[in-house]
Amino acid sequence: MIQCPDNDPLCPMDRVRDLLLRGRYIYRTDGVRMLLKRGVAFVAHCLFERRTCYLVLHRLENLIQVNESDLIPRADDFSLEIVASNDEADRLEARGLDFRSQVWGSRRRLDRGAVAVCVFIGDELAHIGWVALSKEACDSLGEPPVAVDFSGGEGCRGGVWTDPKFRRLGLHTYGNFKRLEFMLDKGLVVARGAVAKGNTVALRTNEKLGAEVCGEGRYRRILWWRSWKEKPLTPDSDREQSNAGD
Repeated sequence: MIQCPDNDPLCPMDRVRDLLLRGRYIYRTDGVRMLLKRGVAFVAHCLFERRTCYLVLHRLENLIQVNESDLIPRADDFSLEIVASNDEADRLEARGLDFRSQVWGSRRRLDRGAVAVCVFIGDELAHIGWVALSKEACDSLGEPPVAVDFSGGEGCRGGVWTDPKFRRLGLHTYGNFKRLEFMLDKGLVVARGAVAKGNTVALRTNEKLGAEVCGEGRYRRILWWRSWKEKPLTPDSDREQSNAGD
C-alpha cells in the first residue's frame, strides 16, 4: 500500500486561471445549467475520489505489426497535433487550435514535461490524451500512481478525453496508437496505464493495439490523503475482465 500526500500542489493563480477558462468554455458551449452541474461534480471530486482499475501495458515493439491505415478516424477534416510545451501550445492557439481552455491543468502538465496528443476536427478539439516520460510528468496527469520504471525504458499514458459529439469516429483508437508511436519513437519499450474497470470501450481499444491486462489497482483519495494498491490478476478477475470485453 502506498499512502501519498498531495505532492503536486497547484500555484493558486494557475488554479484560478484554469477554473475561469474551463468555466467560460462550458458556459459558452453548454449553458449555465451544465456549468452548475459540472461545478457541483468538481467540488465533490476535490473532496473524495475512488477508482478501481485494470493495469494495462503495451510492449511497444509489437506496435510495428499495426497498420496505421486501418485506424484512420472516420472524419474528413481531422488533424493530429503533438504538443510538448506551452510555447508550442501558444503557437497552436495562434492558428485557431486551442485545447488548454478545455482541459483542466494543461498549462501545468506541459510545464512538468507531459506531452499532449490532440486530434482536432476543423478547429475543434475532438480528442486528447497525454504521454509522460518522467515521474514528474506522470504525477501532473492526476491519474492513479501506477508503478512505472522510467529509468528502465517505460512511460505512461493518461488524461484521455473525447468530445461526446465526436465519439464513434475511431478517435480513441487512433489517438492511442499515436501516443504509443510517440513513445516508441522516443526509444521506450513499455507503456503503462490504468483503465477503469467499467470502461469497456477503453479496454477494447487497448486490446486492438495489443495491450496486456497485468493487474488491478485500487485508488482512494480523501482531500489530501491518498492510497494506491496494486495486485496481480486472480482467476476471478481474469473472468470478469474477459466478460467485460464480450
